[in-house]
Amino acid sequence: MILPRNSNKKIWFDFTNPPHVNQFLPLIRHLGKTNEIYCSARQFVETTELLNKYGIPFTVFGGHGGKSKIRKIVRMFQRNIRLALSIPKFDLSISSNYEAPLISWLTRRKSIVFDDNDISPNWLYAPFVTKVFSPRFINIEKMLSYGIKKEKLFLYEGFKEDIYLADYEPDPDFLNNLPFREFVTVRPENLNASYVSGNKSIVPELIERLIKNGYNILYLPRYEMDRSYIIPNNRLFIPGSPLNGLDVCYYSTAVLTGAGTFAREAAQLGVPAVSFFAGVEFLNVDKVMFEQKKVFFSREPLEIITYLKKSNRKDFDRQKSIAVKSEVISGIEELL
Repeated sequence: MILPRNSNKKIWFDFTNPPHVNQFLPLIRHLGKTNEIYCSARQFVETTELLNKYGIPFTVFGGHGGKSKIRKIVRMFQRNIRLALSIPKFDLSISSNYEAPLISWLTRRKSIVFDDNDISPNWLYAPFVTKVFSPRFINIEKMLSYGIKKEKLFLYEGFKEDIYLADYEPDPDFLNNLPFREFVTVRPENLNASYVSGNKSIVPELIERLIKNGYNILYLPRYEMDRSYIIPNNRLFIPGSPLNGLDVCYYSTAVLTGAGTFAREAAQLGVPAVSFFAGVEFLNVDKVMFEQKKVFFSREPLEIITYLKKSNRKDFDRQKSIAVKSEVISGIEELL
């Protein structure tokens, strides 16, 4: 818990996925200057490790339910009970999940959900949330169809990744921890996700083709099973602990990933980004990235290699990201 002088309000942040750490960090730093901050987290891949890395105190509540929908519901129900019984009194919750809005509603407190996902079951939080902060690129009609009232939507310019890219400064020592200076980064698809059905990973073939074409590879497995996709090679490196994802993007020649957030982060930094997302439906923000040619999509390794050979790095528009962050913080402070 962060206890600033002249504490104004008590704000609860709930982290359930690794991208939330980068996303909420600048908000915690800003709001923590005049408010009391409490953080909770779900035990899921690198979420808690990243919180520890950034020195954010937190309490763990529950873990991921895996691919089974029934198990997911049970785990979410169990986590809700623990949160309801244990979270200290607060004035506002900030999250990107279904649990915090419900707890806030039950305790008659305000809540903000950051959401750029217009294909997930957002009806789960729609009746309980006070405000939904979304990029203007989101499919508004879909969000309304989930029961989210129009007046609850706070639409900001840009993408959610801009919120934290505004403060990003590359770590000058980052490359000292890697065995090579030039590399592409590969992050496998999340085949455990409920939105993936029957897909096989393209990573084994992709890695093989990258090595044959002389690329060094920084490989970032999600799960232990992802290690089975590769064969040890002096052109391939797996870090022993979580790395700063933004540094990974910044120093990569290109980022090849099955995750939307990672691709968007790279794209907004001007780094060539390839998505080989394994789901059957794309978020509208990803469709916009494809249309603007910021992210290249393909699940064909040969097409990806061809794209890499002709791709170039672009400039990072920091001022645009700063404007997005400022707009979002103003919206939060107005609600407080």
